[in-house]
Amino acid sequence: MAQDKTLTGKVTDENGSPIPNASVLVKDTKIGTVTKADGSFILNVPPTATTLVISIVSYETRNIPIGASNIIEVKLKPTSNPMNEVVVVGFTTSRKKRDEAGAISSIKASQLENLPNLSVDKALQGQAAGVMVQSNSGIPGGGINVRIRGSSSIQAGNDPLYVVDGVQMNTRNDANFSESNPLAFLNPDDIESIDIIKDAATAAIYGSAAANGVVLITTKKGRAGKTKFTANYYTGSVMPIKYLDVLNGPEYFQLRSEAYGFANNLPYDNLAVKRTVLGELRYPGAASYTAAQADSAIGTLPTYDWQQAAIQNGRISNYELSASGGSDKSTFRVSANYSDQSTIVTKADFKRYGLKLDLTNRATDRLTFGLSTAFSSFEQEVPFAINGSFLGSPAFSASGIIPTNPIYNPDGTYYGTPGNVPANLIGTLNQNIIQVNDYNSGFERTNILVGNFNIEYKILDWLSVKGFAGLDYRDLNGKRVSDSRTADAFVRKGLVQMEHDYNTNISTFATLNFNRSLGENHKVDGFLGYEYRQENQVNTTESGDGFPTFQFKSLNNAANPLAVGEASTGYRKNAVFTNVNYAFKEKYLVGVIFRYDGSSRFGSGFRYGLFSGIKTAWNVDRESFLKDSKIISALRLRFSYGQVGNDQIGNFDGLGLYSGAGVYNNQPGIGYSQLENPNLKWEQTTTSNLGIDFGFLNSRINGAIELYNKKTEDLLLNQPLQQTTGFSSIATNIGQLRNRGFELTLGADIFKAKRQGDFNWNINFTFAYNDQEVTELYGGNKFLASRNDIRIGEPVGVLYTQRFAGVSQATGRPMWYDSTGNLTYTVLAKDRVVIGPTLLSPYTGGLRTAFKYKGILLDIFFQGEYGRWATDGQVNFLYENIARINELQYIYDNRWTTPGQVTSIPRFNVNGTESKGSGAQSGDRMWFKADYIRLKNVLLAYDLPAKWLSKAKITNARIYAQATNLLTFSDWYSYDIEFVNTATGIIPQTKNITFGIQLGF
Repeated sequence: MAQDKTLTGKVTDENGSPIPNASVLVKDTKIGTVTKADGSFILNVPPTATTLVISIVSYETRNIPIGASNIIEVKLKPTSNPMNEVVVVGFTTSRKKRDEAGAISSIKASQLENLPNLSVDKALQGQAAGVMVQSNSGIPGGGINVRIRGSSSIQAGNDPLYVVDGVQMNTRNDANFSESNPLAFLNPDDIESIDIIKDAATAAIYGSAAANGVVLITTKKGRAGKTKFTANYYTGSVMPIKYLDVLNGPEYFQLRSEAYGFANNLPYDNLAVKRTVLGELRYPGAASYTAAQADSAIGTLPTYDWQQAAIQNGRISNYELSASGGSDKSTFRVSANYSDQSTIVTKADFKRYGLKLDLTNRATDRLTFGLSTAFSSFEQEVPFAINGSFLGSPAFSASGIIPTNPIYNPDGTYYGTPGNVPANLIGTLNQNIIQVNDYNSGFERTNILVGNFNIEYKILDWLSVKGFAGLDYRDLNGKRVSDSRTADAFVRKGLVQMEHDYNTNISTFATLNFNRSLGENHKVDGFLGYEYRQENQVNTTESGDGFPTFQFKSLNNAANPLAVGEASTGYRKNAVFTNVNYAFKEKYLVGVIFRYDGSSRFGSGFRYGLFSGIKTAWNVDRESFLKDSKIISALRLRFSYGQVGNDQIGNFDGLGLYSGAGVYNNQPGIGYSQLENPNLKWEQTTTSNLGIDFGFLNSRINGAIELYNKKTEDLLLNQPLQQTTGFSSIATNIGQLRNRGFELTLGADIFKAKRQGDFNWNINFTFAYNDQEVTELYGGNKFLASRNDIRIGEPVGVLYTQRFAGVSQATGRPMWYDSTGNLTYTVLAKDRVVIGPTLLSPYTGGLRTAFKYKGILLDIFFQGEYGRWATDGQVNFLYENIARINELQYIYDNRWTTPGQVTSIPRFNVNGTESKGSGAQSGDRMWFKADYIRLKNVLLAYDLPAKWLSKAKITNARIYAQATNLLTFSDWYSYDIEFVNTATGIIPQTKNITFGIQLGF
């Protein structure tokens, strides 16, 4: 009788690194084992065994013949079939993409490692179809807007839910000092994968938090085996994407002269006009100049470049170090990072210190513990007007200052300071922005701790229970000083403002997980659970003015304590939920999700809601007629339908509130501050999604097509009330909104390397189209009286204003169309019409291509938007046609000057009656196409050969150069097409060029 055979072997990846926990199974039997930390295995096999099946997630499965030898060495390749990739579907549960029927886009660590972002959310831009990212600021660590399949709400918030290793992040921006970025604490190098849930059926597992999609972030964990160290360092320059092309001194003089001439019916070169303008520019005795003296002064007019003085190059440095390893029982990963970046204006430096620790312990064969913590501390200098007066911002005001105004006096002191103002530096605001930025100061220090503890007990081979407790704690301290020497606080003798924010977000859940095969053809998996979440916030503020001298900057030195305030708020939510999936022969899939959700933000009558979803899939490539196809390697049809809610409103919006800020007869009291609405309901979003996944030629060409229809009901908005009520507004459900669209994801290996070092070229392309429309307004309204940009049949934020008709060829005056289509020189509310442009781009996309040959890598990424129209406060300010400030060169070159001239730029006239050609009352004249294509990132890297490194015991080394925002193709006039400055003075994005080195040992 033949005896069993003992096989020993080792499983490694293509680079020779061991792969632990790989399955080693005798084909068509249940005889098997898993590899150890060093990739080795020992297995007794019966004499009838002919083949071993070696498999593990993210690698291609291999069938190895059992021959005469008892030693087997196996190398596994990363999977080339995207259907075998693993995606996270919620509550730390993951599944193979082939087994999941929802609409989920995935971004893996390999896609992130070549993108030099200090913020994880910026790495989403252009990487996933249907995910639009818009920057709010170029300040390091600044906030951005992420929209998944358009905006689903008017007021209740459109941010997706961010979940990091199971912990739901706080996305509310309650601090008065900074822009919120919930992911700023994360180092992108710590990210293993980002899974973006876009359909409501899959997102329904998160209920009322998931109306805007879910971004599930999984961080890297330790792996069994020898301890591995990695290090990464890069440094480089931060530069303005562009400077605005504005006028020099003589050109500005010409423009101002024309403005006076047209206003007074005089030629621009009239001596009286010259004398007047030279007098404005502070030429002593200009009023009595002769023609020769005036021409001499004009010929020597200086030009001072305020932009170059205010907007300069910055620097960036980033350091990262990590270690990971472990045994069959316990694994660990620890990482540390430090970032130091300055931006294009002074007083805006950003420093981040981060430390992350992940531990996993398999106490027994059935019991596993896990701990994950991430601590990060930011130090952010806050430039003047980051959220304040736009005129004090260097990025905003520098381009508009009259170019003949010097920056410094001859003795080196600042020109144009309070109490010594020789000229209007910009409009009617008398200040020197260089002085403002040098003297005023602000800082924020934010400490963030995000962590979780989890435990899993395996009751049976197919049944387990999980427990999870997570924390997101944020502590912000901020201080802003307005110096008594600046225009801002000259009269007040200095101003100091301080703020302290505490935010504690606790999330816990418990699940019962199951995964069981019922015979050969049936499989059921899923989980059911309970969740509890609680958030509390405390905010304290204090301020004071009247300081003895500018050297005193502590509040205890203020002569006038202005305000001391404290506010606290919080909310709670709980839910029960279940997700059950069934598969028949791995061909036909169906899944259902139910969640019963409760939120304290709503009145007692509408506090709970039921959210659900159903999804199905057909793995067509598993059918017999395609199973052996050499052309079609993957084909799958998916459909899902589900409903989610939105509770991103104020914690007490539906309740009647009292405030202690009331005063009667000079005595403090308590007053009714908010009117209750007991009928306030959830916003509910219902989405149907049809998807097709495909792969051709062994998945060398692969992708997905998605069609969706997303309907939001019971839109929330604060509606104005009559003054007789004593209240200004009340939170109300006002209507319905629909988004529908199309998404395409396409990847191709144009040249696929057969061996390491061979030429490899791949391309990945994403494209999305979204169409939005307000479909119903309750009460039979066609539009909202309080919001003219909310109208049935139009997207939210549609431009509703008067149509610009151009410039009169005879007079140079701006013209508009009235309600009857006739030309008029006035802008009236009754003549407004729907123009049509929208602030959100209906078309978005990205193209990424990478070339690799013998260790040389070139990675290029383009990203763009089409169909968006925007107005920009910077351009509006410079488009004014009264020449009170500097102007754009484009305006100067195309302005109307003589009768018969065809142009869209009106004549310049100091008479304010024509100033409606610019600014807020300009109709659609100040709205421009905001289409663009941007070369977002270029990476050139070289991986040093292993034989060069072996003696130094270095396993891998890479040197690289990288450029971000290198080129932009657009007609946009302002600083940055992605970032639309609406007169807030926020710092625009930058162009970064860095050089770095990565090491592994």
